[in-house]
Amino acid sequence: MRPLQLAVVAVTTFALTRLIDHLVVPRETSLSSRAALANVQQQPQRPCPTTPAPAAATTPLPAVGAASAAPSRRPRREPRFAVIGFPVGIDQRNRDRRDLLRELWYPEYDNLGPDGRVRCEFVIGLLTYQGDGHEESVVTQLHEEHMTHGDLALVNAREATRDPYRGDPKCTGEKIIAWFQQVVVVHRGTRFFIKADWDSWIHTVRLEVNLQALLSQRSGPLYFGNTLWCSYSMEDYQPCGYGFGPLQAAGAKRTECPLLPKGRKAIGPYPYTAGLMWGMSYELVQWIAGSRLVYDFWHNASDRYEPPYWVKGEDSAFGFFAHIAPFPTLSPIHWGWHVVHDGYEFRSAAERGLCTQHISNTTLAVHSMHTRADFELVVQQLRERCDEQCEQALLPFTVDGLADLCARNPNIPKAYSKCAGVMRGIEAADDGSKANLPQPMRRPKCSSVGANVPFIAAKSQGGTIECSDEEPPKPKK
Repeated sequence: MRPLQLAVVAVTTFALTRLIDHLVVPRETSLSSRAALANVQQQPQRPCPTTPAPAAATTPLPAVGAASAAPSRRPRREPRFAVIGFPVGIDQRNRDRRDLLRELWYPEYDNLGPDGRVRCEFVIGLLTYQGDGHEESVVTQLHEEHMTHGDLALVNAREATRDPYRGDPKCTGEKIIAWFQQVVVVHRGTRFFIKADWDSWIHTVRLEVNLQALLSQRSGPLYFGNTLWCSYSMEDYQPCGYGFGPLQAAGAKRTECPLLPKGRKAIGPYPYTAGLMWGMSYELVQWIAGSRLVYDFWHNASDRYEPPYWVKGEDSAFGFFAHIAPFPTLSPIHWGWHVVHDGYEFRSAAERGLCTQHISNTTLAVHSMHTRADFELVVQQLRERCDEQCEQALLPFTVDGLADLCARNPNIPKAYSKCAGVMRGIEAADDGSKANLPQPMRRPKCSSVGANVPFIAAKSQGGTIECSDEEPPKPKK
């Protein structure tokens, strides 16, 4: 009988507890809660509705993968006509120069700006020249600057390497290659990419007018600026044998290049464009950005912190890349020192020469400004000496392409190998590339053969990995 008694007691206790819950208001209930409870108890009870009340209007959830689920997109922007890249540094002096160009240069021309047909980008490496990440203060500053202005090209490369003879960081070649690799994707469809020094001023309206005319007259890759000549010693990572023309440079190659440790293997002579301003069309930039040989050169150079290393000759290196590119008739077009030049007022008497000219109605780009007053003088003189009619005038090239160059002197085809591409019946001059231009590094294809082991190593080292040379690439159609 004891289990039955326990069950009765339990049921009775539960029933009494439920009765007390319904009859007694808890002591801790507030007055307002009591009033609300009393109000609810006094309201007449309504019958349950026979149909559910209409739900509040809500936006239906789209089906997974439906087009309506795609996020809103910014309007598609037309490609820029040209993008100008200034390789600049990270110190206060360089920040001040960027601000000065934004203040004076951007508003001066209606086609220029971060959103203009001609865009400017300040090219900055994400690593120091020693290969370290930037300090936290620099990272913060670059982030804020880019969020404010949107005109930094932050590239995965070292900042400018230092030439021991000149002290300041000088060679920005590694950054320019990284920038090329970036822009062929980010600015696909852009016709031209221009490299300019930080102390250059470019009249971008005249630039666009003249490059549009150039496109209407020619096809294929283009390379333009003011040409100088040299040869290049790849194993020394530097140019040698400079000259103002092919014959002078050919003589200098014979006497000057052998002074370098590996200079007897130098390739050239070839033309390159002076660093104050030069440009390449998309096709050429894309080839340089994707070339295995350029990639190998760049990475071998970026691994070096002592000789031989790449600390001089950035512009001549890009001329060298153009020289070895698979475009047999490509040669830089020489605009002329009256069109692209150093500013006469900004050079000392000892520095003035062929490259130094007064600003005139033929000026497209001027170089060598140091102070704000220098830049303001350029603005003033260009406004005075080039009106709207002048801005639309074409600026003929002083040396208008490879055929024009090679026909100027019968000895030029004997010195410049590319003349054979436009002159029938002549043998190409030996520039040294057949004997001394290296092949790209091996890029074997590797796979695991046999039973796996708990590490990765070649079979000769107890592993399972076997590698074989890849098949030659198929010619592009």
